[in-house]
Amino acid sequence: MRGEFLLADSDLLLAAPVVDIDGTLFVQLGIFLALVVILNGLLFKPWLATQARRAEAIEGAARKATDLEQQADGLVKDYDSRLAAAREQAADLRGAARREEEAAQAKTLAAARDEAAAQAAAMRTRLAEQAEAARGELSGKIDELAQTIATKLLGRSA
Repeated sequence: MRGEFLLADSDLLLAAPVVDIDGTLFVQLGIFLALVVILNGLLFKPWLATQARRAEAIEGAARKATDLEQQADGLVKDYDSRLAAAREQAADLRGAARREEEAAQAKTLAAARDEAAAQAAAMRTRLAEQAEAARGELSGKIDELAQTIATKLLGRSA
């Protein structure tokens, strides 16, 4: 009897339909459609709008980041060109200052050489004049000096 009872239950399971099509199907379909309409307005549209705004914000931020990066690259290039120009200008100024300083030193050196040459020429002239004066002085005393030397060498007066 036991085996028959089990067999009878399994026959019932196989024979019963899974979904009954009756009046409740239309009620369930109405509830489903009402839920879709309500959720569409309250949940799906706001969620899709939020997703669209988020995607738009991300794209806008990416475009802005790209624009800022291009601006930064432009500013870096401009800065580099200005820096190179400033360095070149500084090098030119240093070169001009160095040339001016060298010219001033050369001028000072030439003036010092001219002054030294003038002083040397004046000293030579003065020495020549003093030598000539000493010769003139000594030429008058030559006879006297010769007599004095001869007296001292010979031991007698001339």
